[in-house]
Amino acid sequence: MGSKKYTRREAIKLGAGAAFGLSAGILTPRKTLAREAKLVFWLQPNFNKTADDLLTAQTMDFAKAAGLKDSDVQILKVPGGEISKKMAAALEVGAPPDVTRVNEPNMARWVKGGHLVDMSAIVDKMRKQKGGINESIMTLATSGGKAYGAPMGLNPQAGHARMDKFEEAGYSSFPETWEAFIEAARTITKPPFYAYGMALGLTPSDSLTETMSVVWAHGGALVDEQGRPAFESDGAVAAFKLIDAMYNQHRIIPRGCVSWNNSGNNKAYQSGQIAYCVNPTSIYSSLIKDNSKYLPVTALTTPPGGPAGRHRSLYTDYYGVFKASPNPELAKGLVEHFLAPENYSQFVVEAGGRYFPVYPEMVNDPFWTSKPAFAGLKETVNTGHTLYWPGTLTPALGEVVTQTMVQKELQNVLVEGKDAARAVADVQKAMVATYKRLGEPV
Repeated sequence: MGSKKYTRREAIKLGAGAAFGLSAGILTPRKTLAREAKLVFWLQPNFNKTADDLLTAQTMDFAKAAGLKDSDVQILKVPGGEISKKMAAALEVGAPPDVTRVNEPNMARWVKGGHLVDMSAIVDKMRKQKGGINESIMTLATSGGKAYGAPMGLNPQAGHARMDKFEEAGYSSFPETWEAFIEAARTITKPPFYAYGMALGLTPSDSLTETMSVVWAHGGALVDEQGRPAFESDGAVAAFKLIDAMYNQHRIIPRGCVSWNNSGNNKAYQSGQIAYCVNPTSIYSSLIKDNSKYLPVTALTTPPGGPAGRHRSLYTDYYGVFKASPNPELAKGLVEHFLAPENYSQFVVEAGGRYFPVYPEMVNDPFWTSKPAFAGLKETVNTGHTLYWPGTLTPALGEVVTQTMVQKELQNVLVEGKDAARAVADVQKAMVATYKRLGEPV
């Protein structure tokens, strides 16, 4: 399909006009079972209104070019934290959407379950663009030589730090160790303002990333190099104890963090309630788009380190098309439209860098080169590792992540006072049981 350059006004108008033939709010999967729409897109909010409006505008532009009426299209907003449960119900009754964003754990599960169609033709077309694509991100979406997901965005995990607050605490640069961070955080925290907006809710991937930044720093990991469960370790126990101390002893983390969904730290940082959190660049991009007063004092940093050093991490989101789609070619056409270089470039730039581009050539755009804060993101893309390091993602590990096994036991430590070593051991037991059930080595 062709490309169209949208003005901000046009994108917002289309986004706000989602009611004309587009479903408002969130529909349950069962309501889409007997559907009239020819194209159903589950739009997972990006914590960035411009990004959401652009996707809506591009969807309707594609639909018009494909000869669809407004009533033929449904755009359903489904929060990313709810996608696994809602999709499980939708797949059970054979009524998934045609297209949605797919995170890494769900990619592994849905490919193994045979739910996604072959997207190799789209990916091959992306590879033929100038500079190609970042090939390292295709491993997780490839099975049997076929690509079941088209990469839509890299998410370097960055520590967002209010350096004005750290400078007030006597630090000219962001603390390099967790001990130094806690020392500074105790000075910075003056309720209702807190130093650390740590995501501790039961949201897959997002909150686990923050927990693992502490676990890695102390030498722990989810799995070993062979991909076997390896969470039970001195490093994981030390990390649980440190997080417990930050939450219950030093009280530098808001109490409500244990109930945050994957938008919690975004909202807290953007509204000036916290001085630090780990997040994809959805926060930084929103600061750019909103011309926030916090943008000039925000640094993108590597999380503090420990005995095992400091660790950078990232993950990739993909677009997937479901086999149950009554119009799979139409659905794949929408994905190809989203990822056409002109449309895609506008999406990542106009959305203020919400995603790091999957086309390496696009990083040469002045938008990226003119902002020193983005330099660290490039390094993260090149040297960072995924949640599954030092192993690889498997369906069993994907289930461990989506079932929030680590976060549930960490909450038991923080809220119920459970012993950290026992909690870590129970995570290991739950992981082993899952691996055995799915026939993976332990």
